[in-house]
Amino acid sequence: MSYLVLARKWRPESFSDVVGEKHVVLTLSAAVRRERTAHAYLFTGPRGVGKTTIARILAKALNCEKGPTDEPCGECVSCTEIASGKSLDVIEIDGASNRKIEDARGIRETVQYAPLSGRMKVYIIDEAHMLTREAFNALLKTLEEPPAHVVFIMATTEPGKIPETISSRCQRFDFHRISSADLEARLSQIADAEGFEIESGAVKLVATRADGSMRDAVSLLDQLVSVGAGKVTVDDVARVLGIPDVDVFFNLTDAIASTDTSGTLSAFEAAMDAGFDARDLIDGLVEHLRNLLLIKAAPSPERLVGRIADYQAHEGGSSTIIEEDLVRLLRIGIEAQASVKWSTQPALIIELALVRMARLTSSVDIADVVRALTEGGRRELSGGAAGSAGGAARGGGGGRPRKSAGQTSGGGGASPGGTAARASGGSGAEGGGSPGGESVTATAGPAPAAAVAPADAPEADVEPALWPDVLGRIRREKPGLAAFLNDAVASTGEDAVLELAVPNGSRFHREQLKDRGNMVVMERAAREVFGGRVRLAFTFGEAPRERAASHGVKTQVSEETAQDPVVRKVLDMFGGEIRRSGREE
Repeated sequence: MSYLVLARKWRPESFSDVVGEKHVVLTLSAAVRRERTAHAYLFTGPRGVGKTTIARILAKALNCEKGPTDEPCGECVSCTEIASGKSLDVIEIDGASNRKIEDARGIRETVQYAPLSGRMKVYIIDEAHMLTREAFNALLKTLEEPPAHVVFIMATTEPGKIPETISSRCQRFDFHRISSADLEARLSQIADAEGFEIESGAVKLVATRADGSMRDAVSLLDQLVSVGAGKVTVDDVARVLGIPDVDVFFNLTDAIASTDTSGTLSAFEAAMDAGFDARDLIDGLVEHLRNLLLIKAAPSPERLVGRIADYQAHEGGSSTIIEEDLVRLLRIGIEAQASVKWSTQPALIIELALVRMARLTSSVDIADVVRALTEGGRRELSGGAAGSAGGAARGGGGGRPRKSAGQTSGGGGASPGGTAARASGGSGAEGGGSPGGESVTATAGPAPAAAVAPADAPEADVEPALWPDVLGRIRREKPGLAAFLNDAVASTGEDAVLELAVPNGSRFHREQLKDRGNMVVMERAAREVFGGRVRLAFTFGEAPRERAASHGVKTQVSEETAQDPVVRKVLDMFGGEIRRSGREE
């Protein structure tokens, strides 16, 4: 006796046996039960989710000797003939090979004949989107007003190719991908019934690789049983399906976590030398990063991650990557995954993506950066140095350098007493930023006369480094006013005074900035940021470089730090010079 593959052996024979697609099953079974079936149906959805199977079940429900019934017996002549594909009343047509107008005319001629043994004559047209436009046009009238004994069921994976004139004449059912939980339950049921054992991790891997297709999942299981000798393990799945071992991806992410570009590329080269396909590697890396993220973020990751024991046991640098960075790494991986599909050099695209990942500095909460800047000195940020986000902060504990999600500061000055105001030199661009621990220090001279402000709050502790936050609030409330302040340089004066040097000293600028209504907007924004009463003082007509020089601003950074574009902008703002320093301050 010839072997019957599991996908055919375990094909559902009744509505109650269908896995998933509850919305379709409930509607069709109710329609049969109440004898309200339509004359034409359109089943759409991905491959292997049961479109043709449910079409056959509907044909059995209509023609069963005990029916019409929503639970066909499966034992009568009509049910057994339909199940075996021998029924003369159920005509299955492959739309890919019977797509011409002559085939459509043949259908139109035969629908007039009554069914031979059953109640209904059912035409199942699979891959219906392959029919030509002329064939669809030939079916229009027949599809709209078929004989009372005829039901049309068209199945397609590409509903966009079905003309609207056809779909509008049908009841449409959209089939969905089958959930991983349903796939796993069905695979376990089949394994128990067939008498072989399969590890839970192996079931998860098969369900993941099937990507929502029951037919693919059962076919993969059949393939694995031939190799597993009564027991299917996770290693069997990885070997048979060509899935790289999880250690391959841990080697990659451990090197990425250490910002080791050379080690990352070496790990990729080793995987390629082992014979793995480049596309399989990027697919596996994206899945691996997803698993790392789910383990950190999901409340019950064991339901979502295969081989979770390997992840929980791993102690390398991969486990130290924070959620925000995993999201950013995933974005890079998904971009590379999409590009690799159409590229003739997939390995090169993956190597470029890995270099980006390895050189990606870590994230830092913007609130931590602001606190570091307002303290005016060194402080440790969680997980690494402030690096490009706050030039003065250096991380501890050997963590990765961290950076903010956006540029946090414009130029800054300091109080007359010589207090140093740290100017930030970072931006949110991935992979950019200056090395952690390097800084630009500026000291300013005496303050100009302060503008008068209402005394409805206690005096605030003014920090020039927070001027961008003040400007941001002004911009949200009055963008036109903020445009006059884009080039302003902030420094601290006495008695809660925020000094602003505005390089453009035109009369129009002066009038706009000293307008009482505009002054209220600016002072209100300053009070919200600094948490108290703040007065604003303006000087006009001096460029920031000239003003800094006139007040004796001193800047000193290393030559390496000065190559950073944002640090260079700060240096230009204050007129600083590049000097070699033996020790970073």
